[in-house]
Amino acid sequence: MKRIYRYSTIGCLIYLIFSVTTVWGAIEKPVYTQDKPITGIELTIYNEQLALVKDQRYLELLSGVSTLSFSEVSALLDPSSVMIRIPGLAGVRVLEQNFEHDIVNGSKLLQKYLGQKIQITDLQGEMVEGYLLGAGENLIIASEPNGGEVRIVQSAQVKSIIFSKLPGGLMVRPTLVWELQNTNPTAKRLVEVSYLTGGLSWKADYIATISENDDRIDFMGWVTLTNHSGIDYSGARLKLVAGDVHRAPEEERAYATKFLKAEMAQDVANSGFQEQSFFEYHLYTLTRPTTLKNNQLKQVELLTVAAVPVQKRYVYEGMADSKKVKVMLEFENSSANHLGMPLPKGVIRVQKADHEGSLQLIGEDRIDHTPKDEKVRIYLGNAFDIVGERIRVQVKEPAKNVREETYKITLRNHKQESVSITAIENISGWHESKIISSNQPYRKSEAGKVEFNVTIPAGGEQVIEYTVRYKL
Repeated sequence: MKRIYRYSTIGCLIYLIFSVTTVWGAIEKPVYTQDKPITGIELTIYNEQLALVKDQRYLELLSGVSTLSFSEVSALLDPSSVMIRIPGLAGVRVLEQNFEHDIVNGSKLLQKYLGQKIQITDLQGEMVEGYLLGAGENLIIASEPNGGEVRIVQSAQVKSIIFSKLPGGLMVRPTLVWELQNTNPTAKRLVEVSYLTGGLSWKADYIATISENDDRIDFMGWVTLTNHSGIDYSGARLKLVAGDVHRAPEEERAYATKFLKAEMAQDVANSGFQEQSFFEYHLYTLTRPTTLKNNQLKQVELLTVAAVPVQKRYVYEGMADSKKVKVMLEFENSSANHLGMPLPKGVIRVQKADHEGSLQLIGEDRIDHTPKDEKVRIYLGNAFDIVGERIRVQVKEPAKNVREETYKITLRNHKQESVSITAIENISGWHESKIISSNQPYRKSEAGKVEFNVTIPAGGEQVIEYTVRYKL
């Protein structure tokens, strides 16, 4: 019995309905697809659109030379990274490896049928049968393979197209295909396939709720996972790598850039991530399986801690003649502060309750990968009621290759309470630099920088004046 594949259109849209079993039957060599359920998927996801997929399935391996098919793989996989392994079995040799990703669609099917017979039904119900000579805005149909009577059918007028079979070379879904030589008897074996793929990424997002007195925060961390790789990963064992992993540059990668709109899912559970050092990075392993659907954005809890001590700081850096005073939050990522886990880089949002008890956003910042026992600094914005002004009041050259500059910094506080401000000055530039006079105490914070810490009463001001000597 001859099988028929029907391919229909509404306006310019052409779609195809066909039998999956017939598609696999059209492949000449014996192909053995995977049994269900899949025995296990492990995902190791990196920060920037990269993941390592390890997929284990039981497949039937024929004795001798045969073709093995492995479908349900990422459409964005890197073929050069594919590895196949059959644990505990010798005598299997990979002769060829192919990544079949020419997925069937309307335009590809029409191109494959150029020169072959098709049957068209238009919107008025009239049927046209002939050989396809051209496919585009119009379909060109001829009565003979190389000519004869020629008819043009507008694509917008096509209701349906019938093809006799699905042409070779087109796949229902991306598939890895191997030609294997197996010296063992035919049997089902555990096959492990691993590959790198684009389309999968993760990032950390943090929410901090600051107390009324600005001295404590409740701190929450979320892992946001994004899947645009083209397939679902059901019951996957999930690992995340935090760190700056270097990859060899390529002139171009075969990763798709057109993604569908993501759906949002939240996955909050008592069992979260376990962290451990891994080479020069940090590895976060989810302690339970999870499912990551294609075109899905999923959030999983990373950590939740309460009452973390914080310090609010006002910082003035007037090198660009700015009058703005920054508002910063600082806290120690230490076990004494109920933290102490290496924090992956990400965006941290800080909120505070207003006089009605409603939480309001007061600022956000992006933090870098932060090891244990290091400080986390968050820039929230600029103070409304505190301003600074910096001027150079004097320049002298008391000797050859010696220069002295005097600066005056005026800080004004228009708030109803006193504040402490840190003024940061960069005194580097020449071979040698040294402050030779100052009306305020200071300390060197890092190479080429000094900090002045002053307290300003409500409605008052403070003046910092210092002289720096430069030598070549």
